[in-house]
Amino acid sequence: MATSLSRFQGYDGVGNLRVSESTTLRSLLPRTETGCHFVAYGDCCIGPPEPGRGHEEHLAAVHRVMHQLDPRPEFVCFLGDLIWGLTREHGPNHDGESLRQEWAVKLPREMKPLTDLDVPVFRIPGNHDTMTSVSETVWREVFDEIPQNGPEGQEGLTWFERRGDLLIIGISVYAMNMGSPFTMMGGRVDCDWVDRVLTEHSDAKFKFVLGHSPVHPVNGYTAPKWGMLPEFGEPFWAVLARHQVTAYLCSHVIAFDFQVHDGVPQITTGGAGTSSGPGGCMPAPDEYHHCVQLAVDDIGLRGQVLDTDGTVREEFQWPLPADGIMKWSFKSDSLPPKPSRVLLTGQSGKEAYPRIRVSLDGYQPRLNVTLYDPADVYPCSWHGPEIDIRHPFELTVAIDPTLGPGGVLARVGNEPYSSLTTDVPFGFKVNTWPEKWDVSTEIPVVEMAD
Repeated sequence: MATSLSRFQGYDGVGNLRVSESTTLRSLLPRTETGCHFVAYGDCCIGPPEPGRGHEEHLAAVHRVMHQLDPRPEFVCFLGDLIWGLTREHGPNHDGESLRQEWAVKLPREMKPLTDLDVPVFRIPGNHDTMTSVSETVWREVFDEIPQNGPEGQEGLTWFERRGDLLIIGISVYAMNMGSPFTMMGGRVDCDWVDRVLTEHSDAKFKFVLGHSPVHPVNGYTAPKWGMLPEFGEPFWAVLARHQVTAYLCSHVIAFDFQVHDGVPQITTGGAGTSSGPGGCMPAPDEYHHCVQLAVDDIGLRGQVLDTDGTVREEFQWPLPADGIMKWSFKSDSLPPKPSRVLLTGQSGKEAYPRIRVSLDGYQPRLNVTLYDPADVYPCSWHGPEIDIRHPFELTVAIDPTLGPGGVLARVGNEPYSSLTTDVPFGFKVNTWPEKWDVSTEIPVVEMAD
């Protein structure tokens, strides 16, 4: 969302603000004695060669919002792609001196508001920051305070830090020593190293892992360049799930997204200023420039997504809350093959489609959920796990409208929840639940909650 900073009092000519003139925004805080609160954001790519993209203006607006938070965050996680870092032709930059100059100019100017927060900053490189071995060297020089405790060859790029009950692991998912020649090949992770660190710090109550690229696709952006190769992503996620990390934080896709897999949230916040994709985001207007303020405690994880005007556009919490969601549990004996079984529909009035439809489709049936907003032409679909109907099974489906597209979830038996797959940037959009419900008699609902 492009923002004109001329209306902000205290505009200094490069987009920064005299934040003492800002309005206060209330921070989410831990609800128990142990916990912390912080801000996560990423992807501003300061200094694109094309004029008028507005990266610096968007970033300044995001920084203004961060300074309005009361109390200020205990720390900040920056999730990569701080500078442009490429040539004017968008190619890899092998000129160390030009990269050093880029950092020397941008950090004290556009990133001064982050410094002025006067809180610890945990940062990782993105593909724009370290696309070559030369840019990795320059990164290490610029940020020599980063712990040198990463895997061999990734010292100063990949790292971990323990502070009391808190463990933060930062990963350079495009590290040259992992063999990735360029971003188009997707992110890569030394899973064994992550596993060792999490094992050594298994007593940490709160565990956050930072990586630039999502592991699970966001808003239908499934090409390798927008995520992580499954050869690395799948075993990496298995490690995160086995250690029950609090969340994986990433950026790269210019969007906010919350989804859960094997009980672990993936939180994507790529809204620090970069303009990319339809309308400048991926896609606009559903997506917008933003930062995310989070609080974690013994009860769980909460967050609010603040746009460049300081408006709370989205909120989330995990585990699922008791109120404001719909949840159905199905239980069945073994069943014969059948092309489709409708488990449940929810209808309102004489609308063309059910607002909610839950079904098992295919002779090796897969869970499918469709949601319908009367403002749209057709329903949108979410796809879940295959269900082995040759044996008795239990299946739970939940919808949390606050979680957007990741808010359509399922679990088989007592397994953890996972978000279903979709390519749309929204979830259940209608303000009211359906008025009338029809449920299957073949696979009955044994529990229903709202």
